[in-house]
Amino acid sequence: MAGKPFDRALYDQDDQAKLVVVGFLEGRRFEAWVNEDDYGVDVLADRDGFRWQFEVEVKHGWKGDDFPFGSLHYAARKLKWAHEPRTWYCTLNDEWNRMLVVSGEVLMMCDVVFKDTIYTSDEPFVEVPLDQCWLVVL
Repeated sequence: MAGKPFDRALYDQDDQAKLVVVGFLEGRRFEAWVNEDDYGVDVLADRDGFRWQFEVEVKHGWKGDDFPFGSLHYAARKLKWAHEPRTWYCTLNDEWNRMLVVSGEVLMMCDVVFKDTIYTSDEPFVEVPLDQCWLVVL
């Protein structure tokens, strides 16, 4: 059971999605920026004296407005940030005009499932029920 190997081209392809999340947060009274630490959570923000953090990903299989899957999956390796207060996970659709958001607290309570992907086999994922996600129109 090995995780997906790092792929610079895939990373670069979706790197600008972090700026979409920064813009969303700034429109809600956050001071937000992309984390300079490539190994840390993607976006950091401050508001009302508190630090917040946001992990960002793009789900290319989600095209259009409606999320086409029965649940949302996050690689279990991303749980490493979930225990920190005010941690949120953001998944954008392929067009970057819709986003599902879930808290780290919720993520830690969800089941872990094992599935094959185009990159890995038997990889652990956190399975988040859609009713635990907040849908944002960007």
